[in-house]
Order: sequence, then structure tokens, then C-alpha cells
Amino acid sequence: MPMLETVRGDLTDSTVGFVKFLPFQKPTDMVLAGSGTLVSAGGVRAILTAEYVISNLPNSGPIGLIVPTRQGPMRHRTIIYMEHVRKIPIAKGKDDSKGPDIGLFIPALTDWDLLPSGKIFYNLSKRRERMLNDPPPTDKGAWALCGMVAEWTGELPKEKGYEHGKSFNGMCGPVVLANQRQEGGFDYFSVQVAYNESYEGPESFGGCSGGGLWHLLIKERSDGSLEIFDSLLAGVAFYQSAKENDRKTIECHGRRSIYETVVKEFEKRVD
Repeated sequence: MPMLETVRGDLTDSTVGFVKFLPFQKPTDMVLAGSGTLVSAGGVRAILTAEYVISNLPNSGPIGLIVPTRQGPMRHRTIIYMEHVRKIPIAKGKDDSKGPDIGLFIPALTDWDLLPSGKIFYNLSKRRERMLNDPPPTDKGAWALCGMVAEWTGELPKEKGYEHGKSFNGMCGPVVLANQRQEGGFDYFSVQVAYNESYEGPESFGGCSGGGLWHLLIKERSDGSLEIFDSLLAGVAFYQSAKENDRKTIECHGRRSIYETVVKEFEKRVD
């Protein structure tokens, strides 16, 4: 979808990833531990992700934060310490494929200063009324999934000042909305990718858990061409199915889960 290139930078600005260190290996190794979206509500900043992601991060010691930018690859070492992080597990169901699976990750205030310039916190409060009371029809526009991809992790050559380096790569790629449902106070979107001759995405979406599902609104220009005029955070990915008939389904929380339940958690538990 060529139009996606016009907003890919905007989506990247709010996307982050998590890195776990494996200190018992020499040199210390690193693995991708999930994705998230920078959000704010009521003036408080957080990373919106899957509960599975935050529960699998350590409760103490360092982790890495991947902070992709629209300028392209950037070598960095962004470290935060889990002793100063607030994990807010909003909900986790017994069946991984059905959900719920959503949570918030809130580092110390000083940790936000580590982010490079240009990273954007998507304001949930600003869009709450619209997304709950007058959301755009789901059959209009297009859909994109943004997150880091584990199978695209690579090794970097040694460089002065770094003991060990890895490259973590992600995607903001088109998906198709296949189904939507409500269950147990949460709503869900099921999106799909088709592994056809034009597909350029990953074989597996491992690492995308916690990543953002975006609804891209499209309008027609006066010359008849189309353009994306708005990008709305509409979901949080938490599960990928096995491939079936050359298709794979990614389960995501939907709009009400974010703009009602998550924002209420900001109001109740963040002070």
C-alpha cells in the first residue's frame, strides 16, 4: 500500500520495543521482548502494550528500550531500570488466543528524557470522546500493524565503546480487518495478512505483541487520487495464529478496550 509510506514516520514516532538482557552469556546477549506504543492520558505518559509483555520483563535490573525514529536506523543504548518502573497489568485471560491481554508500562519520569527527539506520545484523552461515541466505520479506510519483529534481529559488527551490538528491526505494515467481537467487557479486532506473491512482511509476528493497530482514514483529492488524512490508534496486538490457507490472524484489543478501560486505569491507578 504505497499510501502507507506517507504516514509510516508518524506511526514510527510512537512505536517502541523492549529488550531483555541475558547476563549469563558472555558477552551478554539481548533478545527482543515485545513492542508497545507511547501514549498519554490525563497528562501522564506510559507505554501501552500487552500484559504478557510486561509480565515477562524482570522486576529488577536493566532492560533496553528500542526507540525507532523516522530518520532510519540509529545506534543507541537506551537503558532503564525495572526497580523504578510501574507495571500495570490491566487484564490477562486464561486463553492466550482469546484475551484479554493488555497492560501499561510506566518508567520513572527521568527515563523519558532518554528518548530521542521526535518520539511522540499519542494522546488518548484528546481522542476519547470521538473514539467511544462517534468512531469512524471499521469498513472505511485501511489498517496497519506497527511493532518490532523478532526474526529480523541481527548481529552488528563490533564498534568502539560497545561490547556487543544487535540490530532490532520492525514494521508498520498493512493488514486486513477480518472480524470484530466484544467479550467480558473488552472488544477485539482480528486482522489478517495473506502470504501471497506480493507479501513483504515477516514469516512470524513474534515480537509484535503489544504493538499498535492503527486505523488509517482515507479521502479523495480533487485530482482523484487518494490520501491518508488521519491515523488513529485502534488496537493492541497480543496473539498470532498458526498459518492457515496462506493466511495468519493477529488478535488485537480494540478501541473500547483502549479509550474506555485503559484510560480508566490511568484515572484510577496513576497519580
